[in-house]
Amino acid sequence: MHCKRMPYLNRVYRNLKAVKKTQVKKVLENLRNANCIIPVGEGRSRCALYIGLSRINRAVKTPEDIDFPGNTIHEAAEELEKKFGKVALLVNSGSGETLIPRKTVQKLSEYVESSGTKNYTINAIVSNPESSIGRVSEKKFGYIIELKGRKTEPKSEAEYQKFGIMNDIYELGSLMLVHRMKLAINENKDHRYVLDVDSQFERICKIVDDFTSQDMYFDLVDAIERRCHVTIGGLGPARNVALMTVIRLQHVKRSVGDEAYISGPLAPHPRAGDVLLLISRSGENDALINWCEHMKKSGVQVYSIVGRESTLSSVSKSYILKCREEDFYCYAAYVLSPLPLSVVEKLASHGLRLPEYILRWYHSVTQ
Repeated sequence: MHCKRMPYLNRVYRNLKAVKKTQVKKVLENLRNANCIIPVGEGRSRCALYIGLSRINRAVKTPEDIDFPGNTIHEAAEELEKKFGKVALLVNSGSGETLIPRKTVQKLSEYVESSGTKNYTINAIVSNPESSIGRVSEKKFGYIIELKGRKTEPKSEAEYQKFGIMNDIYELGSLMLVHRMKLAINENKDHRYVLDVDSQFERICKIVDDFTSQDMYFDLVDAIERRCHVTIGGLGPARNVALMTVIRLQHVKRSVGDEAYISGPLAPHPRAGDVLLLISRSGENDALINWCEHMKKSGVQVYSIVGRESTLSSVSKSYILKCREEDFYCYAAYVLSPLPLSVVEKLASHGLRLPEYILRWYHSVTQ
C-alpha cells in the first residue's frame, strides 16, 4: 500500500492493520447488539464518528438532538434505557483526555455502577489505553480499541505531507475504523471484515494521488493561499466532511489573518476573491446549487467534490469522486485531508513558514 503524493496516508493504513482484532471483535459485538448508539467526541474526532456512523442500521442519538432526554448523559441514561433497551456509548478521543468525552464516560460509568444495569456498554477508540478514557476497559462494561496516531512530529513544513498536521493520522484512522464497523453491521459481516482495508486503501491512495495532481487541485490551493475567506459546505453527512476540513484549514488561514468557515448563518457575506468549496454526492441538491450561483455572482471562486457528473459539477470547478455510494463521505474526508498541508507548503514557497507550534496555537480549546 503506497500513497505517493501524501505519504501520511500510508501510516494511517499501517496503524489500522496494527489494531488488535480481539478489541474490534468485542466493540463490534456491542454496537451490533445495541438498539441505540450514542457517539461522543470533540472537533474532528466527533466529525469522524458522525461521518462513519451515517446511515447505520441502528438508532443514533447525540446530546445535541432536540429530543435527547436530558442535558447530560447521566440525566438521559435512564430514559434512553427505557426507550431502547441496550445502548452503546461510542467515544472517539485520541488522547483519551478530551473534556466532554472524558466527563461523559465518567458520568455514564457512575450511572451504570449505581443502577446495576446491564444494558449499557461504554466503547472507546483511543491512542493511549492508560488515559482517563482508556482505563474504562478496567470496568466490566468498558471496552476500548487502541488506535495509534503518528509517532514523529514534522520538523519543517516540507514534512507535513509525511506526518500530517497534529492529529491527522489518528483522526483519519478512526474515521475508517468506524466506517468499516458501520458497514459490517449493515452488511452482516464479522470483525475480520472491519480491518480488511487493503482494497479500500488501495482505492483511496489512487484517488488522493489523482486528486492532488489535478489542475483543479492546484488552482484550489492557489486560491486558498491568497488573502481571502474560505467557506466549505454540504448537507447531511457532507456537512461533517466540510466541518472536518474547516477545522484543520482554520489553523492555516487564521495564522495569516484570514478565516475558514462552515457554510451557514455565521459565514460572511461573499466578496470577490473568496473561495467556496461544496461537497455533494449527487451534485443535484437545490440549496447547494443556489449557493453556488449566488456566490459566483459576487465574484467568489466555487469548487466542488461530487460523486458524478451533475448540475453542481457543471457550474463549478469540480472533482468527481468515483466510489460506491456508501463510501462517498468517508472517501471525501480523505480526499480533502491534504488541502491544509498543500496550502502550508505553498505559503512556505513564498517565504512564510508555519511550523506546527504556530498552527497548534490557533487550535481552539473547543476542538
